[in-house]
Amino acid sequence: MDAIYLSGSLDEKASLCIAPLTKRRIQASGTNPNDASGYYLFECNHGDPDSIEILAKLESEDAALRLGRLLNLR
Repeated sequence: MDAIYLSGSLDEKASLCIAPLTKRRIQASGTNPNDASGYYLFECNHGDPDSIEILAKLESEDAALRLGRLLNLR
């Protein structure tokens, strides 16, 4: 199965997303990218989409889909 990407608007300035991230993007968020596998729950600022805040790491696609349903992300 292809990698999933789920998102939902928090407000006019930010979105909540679940997606895989590259090591470069993880490092840019200020997090140590020892292992970039899995999916990440993160907040993305609409004014600067390259600036993200990682909220959680999800180890499997099933976990990403289940959390996405819980948070009503599409």
